[in-house]
Amino acid sequence: MTRISTMASNSILLDTIFRTQQRVLDSQIQVATEKRSQDYQGIAGNSRRLVNIENSSAALERFISNNEQQDVRFQITENVMESVKDTVLQFRNQLSNYASGEKRDRERAEAIQVDAFEALKTIENLLNTEVDGRFLFSGSRVGTQPVSLNVNTISGFQTTFDGARVTYPTTRDAHLESFTINSDTNNLNNKFVDPSNLFQFRQHSTGSTTTTGSSSIEASSALFSNVAAGTTITIANTTSNNGTYTVDTVASDGRSVTVKTDMFTDEANLGAVTITYPDTDDPANPLTLTNADLGLTSFTRSTDTITATNANSLAALTVGTAFTVSGTTQNDGSYTVKTNDGTNLVIEAKKLTDEAADTTLGTSTFFDHFTDTDVVFTAGTNTIEVRQSGTATVVPNIFNGLAVGNTFDVTNSASNNATFTITSIAADGSSVTVAEALTGETDSTGANFAGAASVPFSYISGSQMVITNVGAAGTDTIQIQDSGGAALTNVFDTLAVGEAITLSGTAGHDANYTISAISADGSTITVAEDITVATATDTDGARLRVFGASGTISATSYFSGDQTTLTHRVDSDRSISLDLTGAHPGIEKAIRGLSIILQGAIGTEGGLDQNTDRSGQAMYLMDAALERTVAGTPPFGTETAGSIEQAQIDLGFSRVLINTTNLLHRDFIGFFENSITDIENVSSTEAITELLDNQRSLEASFQVFARIRELSLTNFI
Repeated sequence: MTRISTMASNSILLDTIFRTQQRVLDSQIQVATEKRSQDYQGIAGNSRRLVNIENSSAALERFISNNEQQDVRFQITENVMESVKDTVLQFRNQLSNYASGEKRDRERAEAIQVDAFEALKTIENLLNTEVDGRFLFSGSRVGTQPVSLNVNTISGFQTTFDGARVTYPTTRDAHLESFTINSDTNNLNNKFVDPSNLFQFRQHSTGSTTTTGSSSIEASSALFSNVAAGTTITIANTTSNNGTYTVDTVASDGRSVTVKTDMFTDEANLGAVTITYPDTDDPANPLTLTNADLGLTSFTRSTDTITATNANSLAALTVGTAFTVSGTTQNDGSYTVKTNDGTNLVIEAKKLTDEAADTTLGTSTFFDHFTDTDVVFTAGTNTIEVRQSGTATVVPNIFNGLAVGNTFDVTNSASNNATFTITSIAADGSSVTVAEALTGETDSTGANFAGAASVPFSYISGSQMVITNVGAAGTDTIQIQDSGGAALTNVFDTLAVGEAITLSGTAGHDANYTISAISADGSTITVAEDITVATATDTDGARLRVFGASGTISATSYFSGDQTTLTHRVDSDRSISLDLTGAHPGIEKAIRGLSIILQGAIGTEGGLDQNTDRSGQAMYLMDAALERTVAGTPPFGTETAGSIEQAQIDLGFSRVLINTTNLLHRDFIGFFENSITDIENVSSTEAITELLDNQRSLEASFQVFARIRELSLTNFI
């Protein structure tokens, strides 16, 4: 062996050459890309700072993108609001022209109603603008069309809102009401209660046909607490009262409302009645009929009829004519002709029909309590059922509010005192099936039930009714006791003062009564009537009922979105509110004012020509819809602040804020990009110089390697 180069030396030289080759390759990549490294490892010392800067820059890019998308929506919203403003402004000018002339002129009144109709249709279309699958005026319900004004035709709108019996809501609260009441949600699980029989409809709140008053609806609990006066409600699923009505008043306790009615009060043979009706040729000077024309005049509520003793004296009042009555004690007011044979005139009446309004008119019950019931324990089916005393008729609702898996204790029975677990409950709440075995038994002396394991349930079958003749009317009482004479609490908790009750199955006290007071513990009621029969304790199965009627009462707002205030973040520290919806006060006032003008067909009792004050009311609403400050007195009470002008200002501010913020974002991104460049980029001169140095080193390394491989000892011998 004469070669000087060894395997070890060759390996060392090759390793050095490879490292030099890598430096050459890295330098070539740096020269080509102008980057110090292709990964963070190559700039490990600055990688954390670089990542933070890149994340901040990316976040700003996202803010800019989101802001630009929101700005597009704002821009379209601005255009919509400008169009809404133009529509309202144009109508206000038309309304001003109408109000400055003869407001009873049929042609002028019809023309302004056509203008209102067209404006409403335009506003409806504008407010239902959709961008990229999102409705702009729906609040957070971006997939729901926000506005439905139900103004397909003028006649269709006026059929619903005749302006007399059903008037368009005049306040914001009433205008935006939306609810459905078809069950007594306050009493869903109470014993003795059928929550679906929750209403009592009265044609007259006091039941008298000889006094004026309104029809009323009473609920079995405070279900009308949040309903605003003036709300348009729809009654459905009743026997006799389906239709559309306007809420006139709401009781302070929330249990009843009166509705706007148009009905006569019984009056007979009046001799000083005056009837005034329009002269189609001279609207400013109406025509009149007096007792000289009519003779004696009678008014009948049941048939909605005016009858004159002078034959054919009413013939001038044709069907659809609006007229005014004066000179009566009870019936002064405005009406519309429905039919007329010249002597007997029938008006377009609006009134409720008595339904469950007293104990003689109900066939269903809201509250139905039996004393001294039987409890039937059936061994074969493991059921426990409550029945009327001595009969096979079940008593419903006893087990309401319980659920499968609940446990209860039975005591005071002959053979079934134990704890039971419910496996099923009858649909009518009269019985339960239990998991444990039962002994067959019919208990007629009084079994006691009490919820176990914190289950809130109690029932005593062996109860009795004590009817006490205290003395004068308004003092006599009815109390429910257990068989030992102790008062049973909470029995009457679901009832209210003023409700009519009926007793049956008693020994001498079967009658109708009115509740005047309820004891604090719910065991005793005081009745308004004087009980003249002697005090008695009924242990044979007395029954106490409150009648009710089923039905649905609902209100539907023109606005189907929500008023949730959304936010849009323009940067990490600042957000803007997105609260412009179809229920914005400026928009709502405009719609309300237009609809007030549109309601009521011309020539009818509720027509615009018969209600000339509506033009001034609508003019105020138009001004309040358009402008931030309005002179004059609000016709319907204090209005919610907000106008189209203010909405446009807010939109403009939001767009300016987005634009300014995006400019700042772009400035920051530029700063970040410079910082990123300083960290990532390499100097071209330095990179090329380093590349040339590494190339020379590599060439020299190859030369040295080749030279060493050629060395041999023979060269030195």
